[in-house]
Parts: sequence; C-alpha cells; structure tokens
Amino acid sequence: MPTIRKYLAGPVLIGAAVILSALTIAASALPRALEGSIGKSEAAAAITGFMKDAAARRDLGPFSPHEAVLPTQDLGLLAEALSPDALAGNAATAARERALAWASALSERQKATPTKALAALMPPPSWFQARLIMPRDEPTLRGDALTGGAYGLAYKDILTSLAPTRASAPQFEAALAELWEALELGKGLKLGPQPPLARKDRWLPTDRALSSSHRYALDLFFTKVTRNGAAEKGPVVRSIAAGIVVAAADDWEGTDRPSQYRGGGLSPKAGNGLIIYAPHEGRYYAYFHLHDLKPGIGEVVEAGQALGHGGNSGVNARKKGHGEHLHIEIHESSGKVWTSQELKAFIAGLR
Repeated sequence: MPTIRKYLAGPVLIGAAVILSALTIAASALPRALEGSIGKSEAAAAITGFMKDAAARRDLGPFSPHEAVLPTQDLGLLAEALSPDALAGNAATAARERALAWASALSERQKATPTKALAALMPPPSWFQARLIMPRDEPTLRGDALTGGAYGLAYKDILTSLAPTRASAPQFEAALAELWEALELGKGLKLGPQPPLARKDRWLPTDRALSSSHRYALDLFFTKVTRNGAAEKGPVVRSIAAGIVVAAADDWEGTDRPSQYRGGGLSPKAGNGLIIYAPHEGRYYAYFHLHDLKPGIGEVVEAGQALGHGGNSGVNARKKGHGEHLHIEIHESSGKVWTSQELKAFIAGLR
C-alpha cells in the first residue's frame, strides 16, 4: 500500500492503472485500487457500503459503487465512516482505509494544522472513559450509575457506552494509528517519555501505601499547592509521551459530595483532565484532577509539553485530605493496564 504522502500528493497509479485523485475518488475505482494492494478486502466493501447508506441518510441521491463518485471533499460524510458506530464489526483494514480516505479530503491548511479536523473525529469523552473501564470496575460503575442526579446520569452515560466502545475500540485505534503515520503527526516532536511532574514538585508514595491504594493507577503527590477556598492549584503537569488529545474537560463543578455534583469534567470523580492516545505506542495516558488545562481535544502534543496545573477537581479528590495529587493511568490498546507498582517504577526512572 503506498504511503499517504504519495496518496495525498496527487494522482497516483495503484495496481492495474487505477488513478485516485486527491479531489475525488470514483467509488467504482476504490475497490479495484484496494484490490491491487490488499486484495478483495472487507475495506472496499465497508467503505462503499457505508457511503451508500450515509449518502441516502443525508439526501445525497442514489449511490452506486459502479456509477457514482465518492464525495471525498465531504469531511462530515467521511467522518461518519470513522465513527465508532460505523466502525463496529469491521476489520481493522477497513478502518485504516477509511482513515486514508478522510485524510485525502483534508485541505493543505488542514493537513498543516489538523487540530479542528481531528477534534471532529473524536467520540464523546464518555467513550474514552468507557475505554478505560476494566471488568473489575464494572460493579462500582453500575452502582454509581444508580445514584441520583447529575452524578448518576454521568456514570449511566459511561455504562451505556461500554459495549459499543469495546466493539469499536480496535478499529478506531487502527484509524488513529493510520492518521498518525499518514499525516506525519509526530514529525519533529519529542516522543518521550518525559516526567509528568518535576522532581521538586512531587513525591512518590511508599510501596506499603500503594498496597492500600489504587491497584491500576498512581497518585503523584504535590510538594506545594495554593488554595482558593476548596480548590487547589498545584504544579505544572506535563505530557509523558507525544500523542493526540482524545478527551479533555476543564468545566467540572461540584463538591466532595456526589449529590452536589453539578456537571462537567471527564467524569464526576475524575474531575478536570485529559486522555492522550499515543498511536505510535498504542497507549492511553490519563491525567485526572487537574486545576486547568492548556491543550484541547484534537491537539497533538509532544512529550514534556505543559498540559495544565495539578488540582483537586473530582468528588473524591475534593474531600479533605484527599487532594494534592495527580492521578495517572496508562492503558495499552491490547487491554493491559499498568499496575501502581509498574507506574511508580516507570515515573521514578524518568529524568
């Protein structure tokens, strides 16, 4: 398969004299183009089949893979093809090919600064929160979803996202990996790893303390914070690795009581924070309880880049004596989740 740098550059020859234009792609040519590189894959059928359905939904007229032209300049339509609902049940190859079709429709300006376009591709934060839920967490999640008010509704949203998220995560992550390479999103960036907090700004819990805390997360404690009422502001938090900000929220409103949670944040407990996906590593990096955020959804960050300040947003972190820390999680796309001991050793070794 040719790289997207050739694919986006203009007309290219694929297989038996099949020409793909950067402006439009004939729907009849796409399956043959794919056949020249990967055979009669599910990718070709998936793209043309989805486009037929999507075109009908959007009143674009009849769609025939033999006669019509695939509207590659309609980013909205191509983004629909990359939505989790559309990707579920398809092969990873289909997701990659859809990602290439979407990338080919970007203008030169969008390719140079793709933040807004990438943000439009992202599922809601609840999708990514569901992506980080382990089976062992589900009983707690179900209990939280039964709680009344905005608190319960927020967790109900995550709970209902579990099944569709798990059905589409491998495909969506394959699409992001394709875009990372195709658009050279990591070019010139520090890939990492870099420490999330300066050594002077944090201290690590003891192994004994870890045994009675999170099993699959690490709380990095601040050496100093400033306070404004119940809110804390800690040191600058930096990205451990380069990646794409796939979820971010800085609008958490609440107290230390679930009944007084009013809305916002990644979730009632997580508070303000970010989830960054590193496609070149196949890893999610989660940063919770922040005071404020700098980058937004769709932004590509490098290792060591400032993400915001630590804080104590989130229902549990807002409780007296429970703040003054940064909550970190690392999840592999394979399903592995780093333990607190692994996280501690990793963070301690960063310079």
